[in-house]
Amino acid sequence: MRQKKSSLKKKLDKKYRWIGIDPKDVAFFIGIALGVAAAVFAVFGIVKLVRSGVIKLPVKTETAETNVEEDSVTTASVIAVGDNLYHMSMINAGANENGPWNYDFLYEHVLDEIQAADLAIVDQETVLTKDHDAVEAYPKFMTPVEAADALAKAGFDVVYSATNHADDEGPDPIRETVSYWRTNYPEITLVGLHDSAEDAAELRIREVNGIKIAFLNYTYGTNMAVSEGIEDYMIDEFSQGSQYVARMIQKAKAQADCVIFIAHWGIEDDTLPSEYQKQWAGFLMRQGVDVVIGGHPHVLQPYGRVQDNQGHDMVLFYSLGNFVSNMNFLNEVIEGMASFTIEKTVKDGQTSIRILDETVKPMIMHYDRERKNPAVYMLDDYTEELAAEHGTSQYSGEVTLEIIRSRFDEIVNAGVETSPAIDLLDKHFDWDGNMY
Repeated sequence: MRQKKSSLKKKLDKKYRWIGIDPKDVAFFIGIALGVAAAVFAVFGIVKLVRSGVIKLPVKTETAETNVEEDSVTTASVIAVGDNLYHMSMINAGANENGPWNYDFLYEHVLDEIQAADLAIVDQETVLTKDHDAVEAYPKFMTPVEAADALAKAGFDVVYSATNHADDEGPDPIRETVSYWRTNYPEITLVGLHDSAEDAAELRIREVNGIKIAFLNYTYGTNMAVSEGIEDYMIDEFSQGSQYVARMIQKAKAQADCVIFIAHWGIEDDTLPSEYQKQWAGFLMRQGVDVVIGGHPHVLQPYGRVQDNQGHDMVLFYSLGNFVSNMNFLNEVIEGMASFTIEKTVKDGQTSIRILDETVKPMIMHYDRERKNPAVYMLDDYTEELAAEHGTSQYSGEVTLEIIRSRFDEIVNAGVETSPAIDLLDKHFDWDGNMY
């Protein structure tokens, strides 16, 4: 006997048939609706757990093939000063028979400028020694290591030492100098001197604000010309050949965003660059160097931007003069602090570099008529009282702020140019510009 339908079932059958839906399909539609509702609630629940951190979704990591730098513009401010050259009166000013030697006082008036820059560069003109009895200060130089301590404390980041005085006392002081910087100040980059062939082959690159900057430092030669025991790798010299220098520049360009080339060149006491300097400057520009910083003449020389019709563009400081010294004439104590900004732009995966706001700020190395109280000043902070007491007045006549500034402007604004010639690149010269 057939089972009777319930009264509710009968009512439903009657209702759904009346609106044209087969009662057998009702359960199907109800099941779909319940399933969708359950899915929606599940999704909202998962989102809530992800947001709360209970569930952590996997993060896609980029491979080397997809790792493209995002578009950006970054900058690094740079300052550079000239030759840190300690004569004997300077050494005596920081010597102490009963305690440690100290030379911090030489730099106390320029600390703000040095430490405000993202990168500060200085020429430590001479090799170092820990032995105070071995100190020398003209015509050969060996400088107490406390000079390096003072430079580090002042805030310098890059020290270059490929100079004509590098081999004054043979190979051992070079090794001691490299070791002292490496051991005591590993955060400071030493350029131009090496204690092994492996070290000489290694580029000096610093990253500042995401900008990789390579440093090269070469000298025209040394006072000893060929010093016994000096290996070829110990001092970076132009005499290694223009093609060797070009290869090192290309190597630097391949590994860094910006190349700063430091050149120890020129004729002492000449405020104008020599033909040798002009030829090398032109050559360096054509190799793609971004900035050249020069030293050695012990006086200021012009600076500016140089370009050619092939698209090369380079900022050139021919010579910044002495940073710290005790030389006799006014031109030898008027000096400059190079200042510029490196701008790195990344757009659509391509990187470009610009050098901006290049200038030279006037400075003066002070000592009095008794060759005491030595210190370097920004000219803006120097006074007429100090100028009147300057020791160079005994050799150069009256010293005033107006005379200093006028002479500074005359020198640095003389005009900067390079030479397209190359006939002097691989020749050898002495400190006075005489060809070997």
